[in-house]
Amino acid sequence: MFILKNLSQMSSDGSLQVTYLGKVSITGLQFLSGCTEKPVNELWEKHELTQKDSTPAHGMLEIHPFQVRLRHLDVKGEATVHMDTFHVARIAYCTADHEINPNIFAWIYREINDDLTYQMDCHAVECETKLEAKRLAHTMKEAFKKTFNSMKSDGRIHKTSLSDDLSQEFASDDG
Repeated sequence: MFILKNLSQMSSDGSLQVTYLGKVSITGLQFLSGCTEKPVNELWEKHELTQKDSTPAHGMLEIHPFQVRLRHLDVKGEATVHMDTFHVARIAYCTADHEINPNIFAWIYREINDDLTYQMDCHAVECETKLEAKRLAHTMKEAFKKTFNSMKSDGRIHKTSLSDDLSQEFASDDG
């Protein structure tokens, strides 16, 4: 697991307390700089509207080489049974430093449906600071590199010039 240092809300196990803003399905297959702005704006506006009427969805975000975990917390700040797990190999893009709020970290995830089709969802969390969001993006990039290199050495990804490019140019914009 990658340990994030000097973060104000970091727990002893390396996870970071965040506010989960939710997810929104997106279209398209090319994820370039700025591709998360529209979905993040939508999630942020929804969060702002519902913030007055409900308790924010706090959670602990953990980034590991092969998976990302979002452990949901109750109103007392204690872990609930509910946890979302994201496979790093299915994360297409991640970024921090959004125009609407620089403390937001977002990632695009390929969700596989029951009928084996897939959809692309943009997930977003609000961190306490812009630096925390940027560090999450950097940590996600490192997790992807480690996952990709492991999959390549295990033979799950065949060596091609494209896979070499992907390994070096993981789609991350950590600001």
